[in-house]
Amino acid sequence: MEIYIWAALAGALLQGFSFAMSRQLLVYSDNRFQIAFYSMVVTVMLAMFALPFLDIRGLGPAPLYIAGFSVSVAFSQIMLMEAMKRADASFVVPMLGLKIFGVALLSSIFWQETYSSLVYVAALGTLVSLYFLNDGKLSAAPQAMVFVLLAATGFAGNDMFLMSMIRSGYNLGEVTIYSLLGPLLILGPMAMLQSRGALNLNWRYSRALLLYGAFQIASIFALIWAFELSRKVTLIAIVQNSRSVFALLAVWIFARVGFSGVEILRGSQYRSRLIGAVIMMASLALAVIAK
Repeated sequence: MEIYIWAALAGALLQGFSFAMSRQLLVYSDNRFQIAFYSMVVTVMLAMFALPFLDIRGLGPAPLYIAGFSVSVAFSQIMLMEAMKRADASFVVPMLGLKIFGVALLSSIFWQETYSSLVYVAALGTLVSLYFLNDGKLSAAPQAMVFVLLAATGFAGNDMFLMSMIRSGYNLGEVTIYSLLGPLLILGPMAMLQSRGALNLNWRYSRALLLYGAFQIASIFALIWAFELSRKVTLIAIVQNSRSVFALLAVWIFARVGFSGVEILRGSQYRSRLIGAVIMMASLALAVIAK
């Protein structure tokens, strides 16, 4: 199996842990804008430790792609928060998996990135598995559906701009740093306005943010490396969906080490997640074999 597949799986594993930690942060604050802001700040601060080892050459050949990515991330996050206000996560999270088909369409148009039909069947399989892994619901208010579709479109845009930066000649370090700094500059002021300058920080909240940031920056490095090695945005997006399976592992570990606010599963939920995990693994195997 190619190195970029292993890199994408490593990124998905780490992203699963950061996803589980993002839910943990809701124990300390119910202000999602504030959480998003603090999460970005901590991740950027941790990324700064890697600067001496990165080759940053300035804004590079295509600053418009950096701007586009930053706006796309800000847009997708805002739409996601609006969707979460109007519908349960069991509807929103699985529906975000629709971004794969947006990525597949756009990458085929701009870069002629196409696959056999089995790969697209595998993409559909990962979407189905997300419903089992997240107690998925198929109905919600029309407003929620609109915001979810807009969020999925934004997340598809994130991947497309990221790959555009790589194809334009930006290296791993540059893509990582710019993909963190740009959205922070847009969402930061909005978050401060939302929280009215209140910090609401304590030691436990800060520790959770640091742990989230560590998982997040490691996952970003791994996933951008996978994009850089493969130049295949659709396939990496499919593999990335496996983070929902790894998030289950993270929740189990967090519960064992005594984290508060960890999701408690019941019998039917265990069965649902087992089905989802099996479908996800089978879909990923199909995508890798059929690529």
